[in-house]
Amino acid sequence: MRGALIIAVLIAMLIVGILVIKDMQTENADGVSKQEAIEKAEKAVETAEDAIGRITDKAKKSMEY
Repeated sequence: MRGALIIAVLIAMLIVGILVIKDMQTENADGVSKQEAIEKAEKAVETAEDAIGRITDKAKKSMEY
């Protein structure tokens, strides 16, 4: 009985593994590859950091008066 349970668990893990590997694609629904998505995210981070820097500078200047 214990052996049958182990075999059933192994078969279930095999099926889940196959389904996960099958769903691993390099593109999402929009056709954007993971590398392109990473590059866009990096650009967004740079833009956000620039905006934060400008806001911080303006806040410091407003505190001086």
